[in-house]
Amino acid sequence: MKLSESGFTFNGRHCRSDMGCWWIEKDGHPISPEIQRNEYEIAGVSGTILMEGETRKELTFAGTLVMVQEPETQTEAQAQLRTLMAWLDCGRQQLIFDYEPERYYLAQMDKSATWSLKNWFGGELSVTFTAQPYAYGVTAQTGTTITAGTDGDVTVQVDTFHPAPLVLTVQNTGSAPITGINVMDGRVLFSGMSLAAGKQLVISMEAPIDAQDDAGENYLPYAESFTPILLSAGTRHIPIVLSYGSGEAGAQITASVRGRW
Repeated sequence: MKLSESGFTFNGRHCRSDMGCWWIEKDGHPISPEIQRNEYEIAGVSGTILMEGETRKELTFAGTLVMVQEPETQTEAQAQLRTLMAWLDCGRQQLIFDYEPERYYLAQMDKSATWSLKNWFGGELSVTFTAQPYAYGVTAQTGTTITAGTDGDVTVQVDTFHPAPLVLTVQNTGSAPITGINVMDGRVLFSGMSLAAGKQLVISMEAPIDAQDDAGENYLPYAESFTPILLSAGTRHIPIVLSYGSGEAGAQITASVRGRW
């Protein structure tokens, strides 16, 4: 591994260029999570019966941070350590490794961190990240269509390994309020709503699922159905039917998909 590939960015800051530390992995890093499958033992039957469905367990990234400029005293080291902990102890954030800058993990540091002089004469800080089981594309793939009527068909080129959640943005560009949205033949169906002219609604299948306008109003109470939409790799078409109140109809519809690996 090149030296330029050995760091990481967390909480928007790079360990070396922003925080002044080298990152040294402990025993390598995981590539894929452990899978828990739905399998059952049946008395008198050899082995197990495998059913549909599975869950993926969290990933662990462990290593040490070594200060580029070694502190001259423990008092100086302690002050730098407090700065490092203020950076790391911030809950779940994007974790991007230098060797894979186009993807990120959602991770947090939950385990205790220890400062030690045992293995490195200048001192090192042990750090363990607990990450969610998927790596996500830093850049999402998007597709946009503009319609002056009730029908819209958005096309998006999806780059992913595991099926990826859809995020749909509907911008009202007409004068009539949008009163209903039907996505992919009723998989997502909103009715009785009123999205005013100039407003936009974001329907997200990313966890936790959500549907809010740009003022923060929750539109899930208007949902008659809300089936998660996960898209596999390739060219995907998302048909949408809109309903309007009185006035001129018009909308801009954008589909956004962030790949998962």
